[in-house]
Amino acid sequence: MPRKSARSIRINPNLRCQRIYPVEGTKRSAEELATVGFKLTRDQAIHFARVLLAVAQDWEEIDVTGFRRKERFDHTFPITVTSAEGKPEPSQ
Repeated sequence: MPRKSARSIRINPNLRCQRIYPVEGTKRSAEELATVGFKLTRDQAIHFARVLLAVAQDWEEIDVTGFRRKERFDHTFPITVTSAEGKPEPSQ
């Protein structure tokens, strides 16, 4: 059986979650909502953690976006992990 090196590891960037809160149709306005949330299965949580760990090694800032209005055929919702490379540092 051939050996594999760590360089052969690939992480699937297609993240999914079971639900994004607040749900569509909530009675409160965006200004009234203090939190957002993702409901993940165990496998989804492990996948999400692996992606975050991998990108955190190279990126200074990480943006996580959940698309609560884009329910997929399998009743999951997409999540993206991105970074705005070269974004200027906020002034203090």
